[in-house]
Amino acid sequence: MVSSTGMNKAARSLCLLLLIILFPASFRAAPVQETAPNTLGFEFQEHRLRNGLRVILSVDKRLPLVTIVVAYGAGTIREQPGQEGLAYLLENLMFRGSENISPLQHIGFVQKVGGDLNAMTTPDRTQFFETLPSNSLPLALWLESDRMKSLAITPAAIEITRTDLIREHQERLASDPSLGGFAWFDALLYPDDFYGHPLINAGDGMKALTEKEILNFHGTYYVPNNAVLCIVGNIDIAGTRELVARYFDTIPPGYGVPPLPVPVFRQDGEVVRYLSDILASSSGFHLGFRFYPLQTGDAYSLKILEYLLLKGDTSRLRHRLLRRDLTAHHLSGGLEIRGGVLGLKIFCLNNNADMVERAKKAILSEIDRLGRNPVSPDELAKAKKLFKMDYLRSQSTNLGRALFLVDAALSGKPMNFLGEELDKYMKVSPPNLMGLINRHFTPQNRVILELGKK
Repeated sequence: MVSSTGMNKAARSLCLLLLIILFPASFRAAPVQETAPNTLGFEFQEHRLRNGLRVILSVDKRLPLVTIVVAYGAGTIREQPGQEGLAYLLENLMFRGSENISPLQHIGFVQKVGGDLNAMTTPDRTQFFETLPSNSLPLALWLESDRMKSLAITPAAIEITRTDLIREHQERLASDPSLGGFAWFDALLYPDDFYGHPLINAGDGMKALTEKEILNFHGTYYVPNNAVLCIVGNIDIAGTRELVARYFDTIPPGYGVPPLPVPVFRQDGEVVRYLSDILASSSGFHLGFRFYPLQTGDAYSLKILEYLLLKGDTSRLRHRLLRRDLTAHHLSGGLEIRGGVLGLKIFCLNNNADMVERAKKAILSEIDRLGRNPVSPDELAKAKKLFKMDYLRSQSTNLGRALFLVDAALSGKPMNFLGEELDKYMKVSPPNLMGLINRHFTPQNRVILELGKK
């Protein structure tokens, strides 16, 4: 006698067989997805504290050292019109003392244990980093948490810091007059109320800042839920998580951190301007392209294009201007990111106005050639090889790895796919480059600032 259970199984099997015969497409095996190789060469962990602080930890036991990076989404893009220099001022005020630390004592504590430290402000962030013996990790976390929680912004600290920064900037301008052109150029390349802000410019904006503006900026952006803490080095993950929680978990979060402003660029055609009072004894120019909005994959293509044009002695522009045509005696530049906007900036120094014209035409000609004719496999492979070396080298130190992870976090990249990022650069093709150039390298996105006498 056959049981009812057996009959049910047989019936189900027969039904399944009939379905496969009648609808074979529905039962085909799913295609195997190719998985991009993980090229990071290191592991990391990420978590958030209750106050919103984003914490990234990565172990590297090669040396008894640890690097700590604290980055705030508090760059120059966050400044209001007329507040130029505010983000840079706050960066320096962060060393002027807090509840338990005297002015400049933060520097002394780190240097006393054999460590070094620095800070920098960019358009979209301000970050602080220190490398010191790994057994001094609690010291570094105490220092960073104390100024995150209780920075002492006093009228005296503001005036001392502001005066020092403006004086140092004026001294740099006096020693290298060409520096003044960079702020002018940025304002032209990013014609927007926020994205074209200079770090300090002539100092007029910084001079006019009120204590209230400074306190409001600090209270809005120097908060845990607008920050990333990254620790890389000879650490124990469990113990480090406990230390981080002990020092940072009780810091109150900020409220209403605004999103980055949406850029509005007002430019109908190519912009060409002249500054005759800079480089009075020679000539030169800035040339740049702005890229916004970007399509998927454009950022990877732009990075490879940067290497084709500017990186290495045999790159197209360096070879042509400095070695073949001899139209320039200095050429520098590269790709930069300001929020979701990318820019390719080129700075060139020439002997006279005639050489300026020839160099400009050569640059535009090389870009045009890349847009019309596919780059050769050998040239593309060479650029990718150089980029890959730089990409991997940048992650070979504790500081380089920490900055890489912080950049990924603040840029909104999916952290669980970082290991596949290099493969995306390596897959950039000649059609990708040609499409990019034809879409973005237009007069509406191009700016030229000439320096010196015509």
